[in-house]
Amino acid sequence: MAFEVTEVATVLQGLKWEPRALDERTWRCTLTTSVGTVKLVVRHAGAWLYVSVIPFFEAGSVKKWGRNKYPVGFLGRLLAVNRNLTMAKFALDDDGDIVLQSELPTESLTPALLANVAQLLLRTTEQYRAPVRDALLDAGRAASE
Repeated sequence: MAFEVTEVATVLQGLKWEPRALDERTWRCTLTTSVGTVKLVVRHAGAWLYVSVIPFFEAGSVKKWGRNKYPVGFLGRLLAVNRNLTMAKFALDDDGDIVLQSELPTESLTPALLANVAQLLLRTTEQYRAPVRDALLDAGRAASE
């Protein structure tokens, strides 16, 4: 039996994250962490559930680079980080912002797995936000020299 859209908010409430519905299939939790505010978005898209930290960086913490304008070498470094991650990957959204995300098939999804993945994305953000931001800034400095 597939994971139902009605179960998403229940799982997030169980984590005490106070989800806010953005529409009938999308929720956002705004969480205060050791690395600042984290916005976790969960979207039920039928066969898939998308769990994302979007944007990955806290507002104002890095220059707005925009689509295809990241410093040379930075995106390659970000892809190298992906090799070290399990169940979560860095990607670019439609606006060119960096996101951390996980995609879960609803056919085999359980509430416990969703809770685990959401917590994993939060821990991964806490672990990687500063190093990835520093790599972006270093690449930007190197590109401007």
